[in-house]
This record gives sequence, C-alpha cells and structure tokens, in this order.
Amino acid sequence: MTKPRDKRVPRRTGSLIWRQSGWHARFWTVVDGEPMRVIRPLGTTLKPVAAKKLARLVAEASQGVQGAAESARAETVAEAGRRILEGRDVRDRGNDLIRFRLHVAPHIGPLLVTEVKPAHVRGALEALASLGRSRATIVHVRRVMSVVFDTLWRDELIAENPVSRVRAPRGKVDTRERAVLIDAELARYLAWAHPDDRHKTGVLQRQTMACVSRMFGGVRTGDLHALEWSALETEAGKFSFGWAPRKKTARPQLLEVPEMLRPILRDWWERHGRPTSGLVFPSLTGEHAGVGSKGGVSHAGAMRRDLRRAFGVDAWDGIQWHEARKLTPREVELFEGTTHVKPVDFHSWRRAFAQALADSGSTAQQAQQLTGHASLSAHQRYLVNTSRMRQLPAGALPDLTVRAWPVPQLESRFHETASFWRAPKDSNLRPSDSKSDALSS
Repeated sequence: MTKPRDKRVPRRTGSLIWRQSGWHARFWTVVDGEPMRVIRPLGTTLKPVAAKKLARLVAEASQGVQGAAESARAETVAEAGRRILEGRDVRDRGNDLIRFRLHVAPHIGPLLVTEVKPAHVRGALEALASLGRSRATIVHVRRVMSVVFDTLWRDELIAENPVSRVRAPRGKVDTRERAVLIDAELARYLAWAHPDDRHKTGVLQRQTMACVSRMFGGVRTGDLHALEWSALETEAGKFSFGWAPRKKTARPQLLEVPEMLRPILRDWWERHGRPTSGLVFPSLTGEHAGVGSKGGVSHAGAMRRDLRRAFGVDAWDGIQWHEARKLTPREVELFEGTTHVKPVDFHSWRRAFAQALADSGSTAQQAQQLTGHASLSAHQRYLVNTSRMRQLPAGALPDLTVRAWPVPQLESRFHETASFWRAPKDSNLRPSDSKSDALSS
C-alpha cells in the first residue's frame, strides 16, 4: 500500500533571487492544498529589506497561509507605526508612541500603508485643529507621522512619503503667560491635607512632586515619573545629592539637594518603607499600582483641584466638596485663566525655578546649567515672567529734576511754561498768546 503524500510545507528558510526589477523571494507555500515552491517579487532593491520580507513570507507560509498575495500584503498604518516607533532608540520614544496612539491610529490606523494619501494625513491634522489643539501638538503629531512614512519610503515599502506634501494647520495659538504660584501660595498648598483618607496619598504625592520640581533643578514631569530611589543618596536618609534624570536631553545631571527639600524627601521615603530602589513616584492606580511608572497622565487638573480646596474656595461637608465662595481675581488667574494669563499647570514649578534663579542674580549660563536646558534660547523663554523683566531700572528713567539743568535760561523757560499752563481762566492773556510768548525764544 502506497503511503499518503505528506502535504505539509517543508521547513525551509527560502532564498533571495536578484532580477532586473529587484529582489525576489523563492520559498515553499501551500497552493490549493498542495505544497509548491513559488517565486514572488518583493518590490525592493535593498537586500536587508528583502530579507525581512522573505522571513515574514516563510513564517506565514509555514503556518499554512494560502496564496502569496495574502502573505505579501502591506501592513496597516497601526501595525507599521507601532513597529517603527517601538524600534527607535530616541529619548522621546514614549511620547511619540502616545501621540501615535491618540492622534494618528484613530484616523488612519486601519488603512494599509500603500493606501494612505496626503488627503488622509491632512484630514488627521485638521481634526486636531478643529478640536482646539495647540500648534505645538499638531506639529509633534505631523513629525511622528513623517517618521513612520519616511521609514516606509526608505525601505521601499511605499512609493512616496505622503506627509511631505502636507503642512501643519495653524491650530490654536495661545500667547498668554502661564500663571506661576508665589512662595506664600506654595506654602499654603503644602500645609493642606485631604480630609478623606482614601485620597491623602495622592495629594501628598503631588505635593512632594511639586517640591522636587520647584527645588531640585526644576525637573520636568517626565523626569519625576522616571526618578528612582537609587538616583538619590538614601543612606541614613541624608538626601544631600541626587541625579536628575533629564529624559528630554538624555543627560542625567548630578545636583545638590537643598536642605529645605531634604526633610520632605525623607518623609516620603520613610512612608514607603525606606526603599533603596524602584520609582520615587510610581503609579497609584491600576494593575501596576505601587511599582509601575505613570504614563500619559497630566497632573494639572488634579493640582488645580487641590489648590481650590487648600485656598478655601471649595469646602468639604463630610460627603462631598461644594463651592464655598467666589474666586478672587488672583484665583481666577490660577484656576481658570484670564485674557492675559493661562491657568497654572504642573510645569509651572519648573518655570518658577527658572524665574527664581533669574531674580536671585544668577547669570544666564549658571541658570541654564541648573535647569538642564539644552540651549540658552530655550532657557530664556522661561524668563518673561520674572520680576526683573517687569520693573524698569531706576537708571533707565529720565531725570526731570529742574535744578539739575546746568543752563539757567532753560530753567527760566521751564518755569515760564509751567506758569502759563497754571494761568487762571480769567487771565487777560489769551491762551494762544500766552503759549506763544512762553515758548518763544
């Protein structure tokens, strides 16, 4: 009796064949239930790209995928975006993935990369503009899309980069200054504790993060999320120095911890069992609560809510919060914003740190180093709200003291002109005549 033929695909890796039109793949697959060796064009002249395509074809063929056309189908934008962005070794990779997931994938994620046209890209960006997103956000999203499609174009997976034909819409441009808490307001915030035990830890964490950002190099929110106990001198609770992560510039910076900040850090450290490793400010909710890092979260709304309660705008009746009084003009600036001022956000602590350095007399170079700014121009954007930028120096004012004039005739003319403007209404002199007499020379 003849043994039935084994129709399984042989375990082979396939091979690449060069032809005039580019690289081709030769591999085994199943066609109409029969194993068959086929040759398919890969649409590229780059051997590394062709090798990746061949490996994918062979893997899919070994799983019984029928038809080379289905095996060689293009990726969707969602698939390509995740693959490319996760594989990039850049400092802002996490933020780019968040931007792609929130602002790109919902609009063009299901499309095949070969189907995307400039109109699709323009539509995704205009959707952001219609939602009132800032121009900075729109520019960042366009950059992320350009990174994805430029990589696909360089790998010869698409004919052109559709993003290159699209300009970022203007979006919402807000040129108002950002409100910054003064020292007395910070002290009032730190003295407040949430009356509900369930929320005390969350409030205390935000207060501690605010102190670290305000006094430890003006670290950004992303740096706070990445800060670990191993980066601080936890031995015996000294906290005399620490490494600021500086994720944006990828340059960790060794800084002295001010004495004012040390007891605040020590208290937070002792509350968590004096750890020597792990995150200083981990996520407090979700499946990774207590150990996982925070991601894609904003503390601005929660902090403004805390401030309203700390300032007595909202009152606790034992069950819920309710508005106890109207906002003062200053509180309107902080919590809601005005025509000239944007409401306070968590990045305001970094602004306060930079502005305090300028007001203390630090040079621009010293302040730039302490804030970790990559350039002096980046640092100067934080200084528009300093007291030195608001007060005109006395030496810049004109000297209008008459006695200081050295020419007696000028002093005489000044008094004559002044007496004319003080002349009584029933004077015999007509205003025009008196003015011409007083000012003639």
